[in-house]
Amino acid sequence: MWFWLRSRRNGQRISSKAKVFLSLLPALAALAASMSFAEIPNDAQITADRMRFDSQSGDFLASGNVVIQAGGLTAHAPKGTGNIQNKEVHFTEGVLVSGDWQGDWVDLSSRAASLFFAQTPTYIAEGNVKGEFGKIWIDADKLYMKGDDIAALNVRRLEDREKDVVFGAEDVKGTLQKGVLSSMTAKRSVWLRGRPNSAGDAVDIRGDTAVYSVERGSVVISGGVKAIQKGRTLTSRSIVYFPNSNRVEAMGGISEGQGAPARITIDMGQEKREQKR
Repeated sequence: MWFWLRSRRNGQRISSKAKVFLSLLPALAALAASMSFAEIPNDAQITADRMRFDSQSGDFLASGNVVIQAGGLTAHAPKGTGNIQNKEVHFTEGVLVSGDWQGDWVDLSSRAASLFFAQTPTYIAEGNVKGEFGKIWIDADKLYMKGDDIAALNVRRLEDREKDVVFGAEDVKGTLQKGVLSSMTAKRSVWLRGRPNSAGDAVDIRGDTAVYSVERGSVVISGGVKAIQKGRTLTSRSIVYFPNSNRVEAMGGISEGQGAPARITIDMGQEKREQKR
């Protein structure tokens, strides 16, 4: 059975923005209890100017200043749909999501977004996704976060503010630990900009794939790789960038047309280059 819930009752205005609790606090409380946020409230709250709810299926449709608050997370959108029983919400036409997600701060905007609270919390944003999560800032076409796992498509810019590294790629997958990238694999049209040296010059690296591991402390870029810094060019089959020391090491590289040494190491901070044959 469908029920319409409006911001007016008996011809009198309740408020400019009606707060609709759906008379389902037990179900909403169960939804909130299933979320593994740092702090879990006793109930979730849905606010909208107008809402339609099916008590049998659990489906709802909300429009007009839709706001959903749950477990420290707040989502704003003009329209929203979802299902209380399945613990899922879908937003369209300009979405803002901010607050606590898995213990990390998020502040993201997108054209559309979906939240799934059953089992492992999942967030999917599509269309001009911009903003921050943890110590990461992103500008991409699509972002997927499930637990500690993240994935993104057509990443125009991703900043790791912990390591002061910026990169982009068509396809990115990684894992977060305490809001910081612990591992990452990027494919197709990969570019990376390292930390500037004392003179303010940063290295720009491009290639086909990149693999980052915080445990190894390195980013391995391979496939037609080219590194450029202050007019100097280094081409190689594979380049390893070490964010902590701001150093580049190329295997089987050719530097500025000077031959093909077995290994080239560039200290980006001191602008020194060591060649080993």
